[in-house]
Amino acid sequence: MTGSGGRMRAFSLLIILVLTAACRHASDVSGLYGDALTKDAMSTPGSFIPCDQPRTVWLVRDSALIAAYRRTVTRPYELVFVRLRGVPSDSGSVYGGIRHILVHDVVELRARRPGDCPGVPDSVLHSVAAAAPPS
Repeated sequence: MTGSGGRMRAFSLLIILVLTAACRHASDVSGLYGDALTKDAMSTPGSFIPCDQPRTVWLVRDSALIAAYRRTVTRPYELVFVRLRGVPSDSGSVYGGIRHILVHDVVELRARRPGDCPGVPDSVLHSVAAAAPPS
C-alpha cells in the first residue's frame, strides 16, 4: 500500500509541475543573438544575451530564429539585435543552472545598431561560444 501511495504522490507532484509550467506566460525579451553558422546548428544552441542582463547568456534552439539569422548575417557569431516572444526558463539548478528560452515568435531580427544593448560588448559572445560545452 505504501508503494502505491508514494507513486500517487509523485504522480500528483508531476501533474502540478506540468500545469505550473504550462501556465507560464510568454513575454517579450530583447537582446543580442549569434550562432556558429554550422550545418548542425539545430543540434547546437545559439547564444542570446538579454539587454537587461548583459552578463547572462541564454541558450536558444529555434529553427525560425536560425533561418532569419542566416538570412541576415555574413560571418559566424555575428551579433544581431532580436526581440523574442517566449518563455524564459532555467535548468532548475539551485546553483543558477543554464538559462534558455522557448521561443514562440521572432518579433524582430536585424543588424545591430549603435545603442542596441550598450552594456554588451561584441567580444562577450565570442568568448561564450568558445567556452560553451557541446549539447
